[in-house]
Amino acid sequence: MAKKKSHDEEIQRGLEELRRAGIGLEDMSPGMVARLKEQWGRTRDIDFAVVFALGKIPDDASAQALVEIENAAKDKEIKKEVRRSLFKLAQRGLALPEEKSADAKAPSPPMAPASNIEAQMSAVDGAGGRLIWIVKPQPGAGLQLIQGMVSDREGLQRIGGAHIRRKELRRMAQEIKEQHGITMIAVPWEFADQTLYEGFEKAKTLGRSGLEHFHQLRSALLTGRPSLQAHPIYPRLSADDARAGAWREQSRHLLEEPELRFWIVDTDWLQPLLPQLEEAQTSRLVLNPVQKEERLAGIVRDAVKALCAGEPGNVMRRRLEDMALYFTETGRPEQAKLALAVALQIGEGDPGPLDIFFLTGLVQKSFAFQLSEQKKKSEEEPSLIVKP
Repeated sequence: MAKKKSHDEEIQRGLEELRRAGIGLEDMSPGMVARLKEQWGRTRDIDFAVVFALGKIPDDASAQALVEIENAAKDKEIKKEVRRSLFKLAQRGLALPEEKSADAKAPSPPMAPASNIEAQMSAVDGAGGRLIWIVKPQPGAGLQLIQGMVSDREGLQRIGGAHIRRKELRRMAQEIKEQHGITMIAVPWEFADQTLYEGFEKAKTLGRSGLEHFHQLRSALLTGRPSLQAHPIYPRLSADDARAGAWREQSRHLLEEPELRFWIVDTDWLQPLLPQLEEAQTSRLVLNPVQKEERLAGIVRDAVKALCAGEPGNVMRRRLEDMALYFTETGRPEQAKLALAVALQIGEGDPGPLDIFFLTGLVQKSFAFQLSEQKKKSEEEPSLIVKP
């Protein structure tokens, strides 16, 4: 009885974390499956909640996601929860993937776990884009390369493939470093493949054309849907270590990193607060400097809070997880811990009672940029006043 109570409490805690991230149980449409899958692998409580929630969506995509989680999970209790959710879906009339008998001959996988497949990823740019390479050696023919640019909001933007030599791959990486100051880091190829695949599905959902050859290109290396992968930063860094000490204040140092100098909060996330900011700066009300400063600081806090919830929260968390991995691979362990600490706090759906200096500074910089762009645009607009 006590064990069941503890299990139920884990699910409830996970559901609460999902709600803080902008994912509730009010909308259990098939469109929620992808959002739930994005949350898997963060914490044990969230994993339980994701599996529980997927069991309430009677759709093939939900069943497929549960099967992928079951295959990827190492926790026996998570696997049991998956079976419970699949059973619930079956009770609602959903046809589930057939289970293979123990003595049945297992078909060879579309791509055996291949240690010879490699992948690399760039830092996240100011627009939320990442360059991803996946390469597989070809006997006597160099490397088969797939390269794609993936935006966390727009999905897969470009995809291409080529046969190249390793020397040429090294030259490409060196050119990117010299021209843009960005190092291509090694990442698990399964994670890179999942990122490209999810980017393709998002782009397809948004109606983007020009990616029709994606599956043909990918088939040179891989076939079938990728298995669900937890973010590779979590086996590398301890969440407790990342959030030890004065990480909130120290996070301001992330703004000094060259890879983040062009990071600006997405315009549509800040747009609702820009009128308030402009009004506070130009108000005819007589405010002393302290009152004005408090008013502006309140608007920034509101923006930071909005940045930690819903879609912005999911996107910012992933950007910072990727940068935590990037800093780890480029020999900056302290910056990696700070990036992960901020990502973990964003994942809770709220910045908490104290300032996160990185987010505060990022919002302030973004507000200044947006106001500057608005001013520049208004100055460039032709005047309707005709001088005599």
